[in-house]
Amino acid sequence: MDCVVCGGILTGRQKKYDKAECSKQAGRAAWVWKVYNLTLDDYDTILEFQGGVCGICGKPPKAGQFLHIDHEHGGHDRGLLCGYCNTRLVGRLKNHELAQRLADYLRDPPAVKALGREVIAPGRPKKKRRTRRK
Repeated sequence: MDCVVCGGILTGRQKKYDKAECSKQAGRAAWVWKVYNLTLDDYDTILEFQGGVCGICGKPPKAGQFLHIDHEHGGHDRGLLCGYCNTRLVGRLKNHELAQRLADYLRDPPAVKALGREVIAPGRPKKKRRTRRK
């Protein structure tokens, strides 16, 4: 008999998979199919189309990690994102109108229109260090 994933030869008590990696990959494939209705080949196709990087920030996934599958809840899959972009950026912007308003705000800030010039913020003044009392 052969391993279901890699086609390797099964020995001893092995029933489906010859290595733990094959078992892990099969579990991930089943989960991705159940939750997102995608095969791992579909995932790889999207990843290749995006150039192997996050769809927003352009960073590749860390070694041994995967990009998150971005999707509308109850809707379609949109693409692959890194954990930060998926949870901190897209996760906060639930609808496209809000995302468009954010993009418009960043492209054309109202302060520049109101003042007619850009003002550079100097940042907080540094605090003086005090010695600790004992």
